[in-house]
Amino acid sequence: MKRLTFAPVSSRILQRVAGYRPLEDFASEQIVICGGEIETMRPAIFLPDEISRITGVHEFSAGLEDEIHLVTRDGVQHTETIAYRFNDVCLSGSRLCNYRSFKRLTFGRLGIGTHWLDEIHDCVSLCSTDAGNDYFAHFLLDDLATAMLGQQFGRVIFGGSESPRTTHMLGYARLFNIPCTEVRGAWFKDLWLFKDYPQNSNRKERLRVMRSRLSAQFNMAQTAAAPAYIRRGTSGNTRLLENEAKIEELLAAKGFNVVDPEAATVAEICATLNGSPLIIGVEGSQLAHAVLNLKDNGTLICIQPAARFNAVFRGFTNTLDLNWGFVVAGGDAQRFHLSPDRLLDTIELAMERA
Repeated sequence: MKRLTFAPVSSRILQRVAGYRPLEDFASEQIVICGGEIETMRPAIFLPDEISRITGVHEFSAGLEDEIHLVTRDGVQHTETIAYRFNDVCLSGSRLCNYRSFKRLTFGRLGIGTHWLDEIHDCVSLCSTDAGNDYFAHFLLDDLATAMLGQQFGRVIFGGSESPRTTHMLGYARLFNIPCTEVRGAWFKDLWLFKDYPQNSNRKERLRVMRSRLSAQFNMAQTAAAPAYIRRGTSGNTRLLENEAKIEELLAAKGFNVVDPEAATVAEICATLNGSPLIIGVEGSQLAHAVLNLKDNGTLICIQPAARFNAVFRGFTNTLDLNWGFVVAGGDAQRFHLSPDRLLDTIELAMERA
């Protein structure tokens, strides 16, 4: 049954006229799942002069000083994980809203949305975020982790994405036994939404369950898999390592597997990577494969364009007791060149740390 609602328009107007209030302020109930916690950070792995090679940061960064702090800090204060319950809210386009406020589910343009929406009366858990809808890594490591929590509150759904889910997204959801039900537009009688970005002990346990499910399927004997290099590919934003062929040849000669996610299924990727002690790749969403498949206490090394530094994977790896390091490639944000010698020196440093 369809319902006519003007909440998508009303929420935008009233946010401007009456002043901004987050949608969470209008929840009928909220539950603190996990309180604030302090997490100790493992030291990042990088050569002594590496930080001085950084010339710029990614588009969502607060700046170079902040990014360096993320690299060098020895601890982090996590806020609470909270579940919010809503009655009579709408999902229209990439916006979750009531008549007074809305929450973005994309970093891009929101669009107009629609006013005729399907009615959904059962209790649901919306597990999508703006980052997860726009980036593969955040869908895997954020939204699917939230779905593990959301299953305790209602039927899990996803929504707000402007693009269909990829075969890799759907493949991982199946491996984790998470139904990937996509809702494009609906009015909800009873909906749960989650603040679930803090990498606290509750989220850590869910991510560990996800990793253990992959190990159970792809590395039952817990064998010592080979180290690996993951190609960035061309399906995302352009980040071209100009001497990648030479880097791959060098690593292959040292026993590394080379994985091309664009040419492999999720099962093929996991079969190659699961249990690997060391995985290397250009910083980007494809490295989420590494976070989920590295052996316990394994190491992820990010090849960072000097003009687009991003330390986001340090948080993901640290919460899973994995090691994180980086090596900086000279050039701009889209095309860059990496010194093979500095990569080898970074690998040696990582092996000493392990």
